[in-house]
Amino acid sequence: MLKKAFSLRRNLLITFLALWLVSVVLATFAAFWLSGRAAAVSFDRILKDDALALAAQIKWQPEGASFSLDTNTADLVIFDSSSPSQFALFDKQLHRIAGDLSAEIPINFAKLRGNEPNFFDITTQQGLVRVVALKIDHATEDFVWVVVAESNAKRSDISHELAAAIFLPAVGLAFLVVPLLLAGIRYGLAPAQTISEAVSRKGINDLSPLKLEGVPEELRVVILHINDLLTRLQEAIEHERRFIADAAHQLRTPIAGIKLLAEDLVRTHKTNAHEPPDEEVLQELNAAATRATHLVRQLLSLARTERPLQQEQQSFALKDVLLEVFEQWRKPVAAAHKQLQLQADLSALENLNVQGSAVLVGEALGNIIDNAIQYGGESITLKAHRVDQTVHISVTDNGYAVAPHEVDLMLTPFWRGANASAVGVGLGLPIAAKAIQNMGGQLQIKTRPEVNGTQLVLVLPCPSL
Repeated sequence: MLKKAFSLRRNLLITFLALWLVSVVLATFAAFWLSGRAAAVSFDRILKDDALALAAQIKWQPEGASFSLDTNTADLVIFDSSSPSQFALFDKQLHRIAGDLSAEIPINFAKLRGNEPNFFDITTQQGLVRVVALKIDHATEDFVWVVVAESNAKRSDISHELAAAIFLPAVGLAFLVVPLLLAGIRYGLAPAQTISEAVSRKGINDLSPLKLEGVPEELRVVILHINDLLTRLQEAIEHERRFIADAAHQLRTPIAGIKLLAEDLVRTHKTNAHEPPDEEVLQELNAAATRATHLVRQLLSLARTERPLQQEQQSFALKDVLLEVFEQWRKPVAAAHKQLQLQADLSALENLNVQGSAVLVGEALGNIIDNAIQYGGESITLKAHRVDQTVHISVTDNGYAVAPHEVDLMLTPFWRGANASAVGVGLGLPIAAKAIQNMGGQLQIKTRPEVNGTQLVLVLPCPSL
């Protein structure tokens, strides 16, 4: 049962939405962190300015520092309606000079640096408090610590406002982004939909190439492969149509002859039921039936070579196949008053295994020998030997030379030479060639003066001993 096909549009939408959501979240956190940090720096600067404003009111007396403002006036200097503030001034001996800083806000002056403002947070019962401690030096080596503390409520409120200002528009943007993504994906996949519709309209009678106009670059390679497939499919269909037409034409003659001869026998029998059948008619009937049977057998053999070989591929001993073919065809060759010889070093072939189909190799050799019986000389030789990473199996007869222009035609289905016999139908060599091609090899044809007669060589890959 086929799995449900996934939707490219849905996958793209999910991918884009996921990327957009991740980018929005990251951007929101980054913007919130950066803006919060900038706000914190700004508030710290204001807090420092408050401390400096209070420090400007310090009066240096010979007996020590004093503060010129009362507490209420000083509170007005650092007043902030959104964040209550407190302050205190401490002398060199850490005695409080002025201020209303609560006792629950302890200051550890030993850890403070005197050359710069010191910012730190202290947790109280009222919440988190931000504190700045500023050391004010005097020329008499006297100094005063100015401490200002304010509640973090203002900073928390600003952080929440920043988060809302950044995140809410990003969320609201989704109502605009999602429809735009859907429209963009639909527009981007429109060429694929057009191509799909064009392919679906193709039928057995319309295998013309798809047009490349308007096809995106990403789909152009796919269209080129589809067009190549359509071209090869059209060629295969044309080949099958020609083959069927030729097969029908070849079968028509023997079947028509059988029908006529059978009608003649029936007519003779009706005329004189006791008269024996005409011997000549019976011989002609037998010849026609033999030719039809031979043609059907070769058509079945050709159909076999057209099937994929994945399930038939296996390692087989070449020596066993050669001996089997030799024993199978020795008597038919002798019946044709010819001689079949096996000239191979069987000891050298003892451990020679070939990857492929032993059945198809046997059928290919059988068709070549059968062809040699009908058209070759009186002596037929079967040989086999290894050449580098291949094995060569040859069938040679000492007959007449084949004309150069007929060498390629010999592998064309149903082609027959001028001296063709009545039994042959022109399928023997094409069957052999197709079988060997399916095993990754090739069929070579040699004739005079290269060899003494005609030689057909099966070249099969054999990478290892």
